[in-house]
Amino acid sequence: MSSRIFKDQGLVLRTRILGEADRLITLLTLEGGKFEAVARGARKMKSRLAAGVDIFTCGEYTFHRGKTWPIITGQNPKERFLWFRDDPELYPYGLYLAELTDRLVIDEDPCPEVYRLLLSGWRQLGEKGDRFLTLRAFELKLAHYLGYSPGLHFCPECDSEQVLGFSPKEGSLFCHGCRPADFIKLESGTIALARRLLESPFDQVAIIRPSTRQKEELARMNNSFLAYHFDLGELKSKRLLKD
Repeated sequence: MSSRIFKDQGLVLRTRILGEADRLITLLTLEGGKFEAVARGARKMKSRLAAGVDIFTCGEYTFHRGKTWPIITGQNPKERFLWFRDDPELYPYGLYLAELTDRLVIDEDPCPEVYRLLLSGWRQLGEKGDRFLTLRAFELKLAHYLGYSPGLHFCPECDSEQVLGFSPKEGSLFCHGCRPADFIKLESGTIALARRLLESPFDQVAIIRPSTRQKEELARMNNSFLAYHFDLGELKSKRLLKD
């Protein structure tokens, strides 16, 4: 961001009221990472910026470096994920991906992989498929891109592939003999499910049909892992989710 005028592609994660007519927008950009920017006059009815600064928008933006925040001087929306706003049941799923990304990504730390992941996740939620699995896949992939990839193939102590459960603290599967105190026992189908969600593209998630028990075990594994390694706090969207 050395130049006073710069452009970037961005995803709108959050928007807040600023003053009488402005909005403060949190963006995840392709090249510049996550940062906040001001959209002046965006709350006015006839604002030329209003259409491109709503949450769940993917667009191209022009910025001017301000004293406190960059100022959005131009926008060109490319995709607007209106299904999140039109479907009250789908809304919290899209919001969860945005909130989780906002909470975990460090400001101005370039992370194009996370940008593409969130864009793919929003697109996938608009398709017919298991929303629960899309969220669990997103969690695993996001942790991976942020440098906390869970070990899902062999025990880190003895290299055994006969793994039976997961340690949130160690972020890895373990065999029975090497299991640590926080060991969460998982059935083999849950382990296979976690591997597939981490390693497969989103469009393959829709065809997976896990059991109820596998879903429960996977949710427990992911929640414990994220809670230990990231300071998540309370996510508003999580209270609204049905899964």
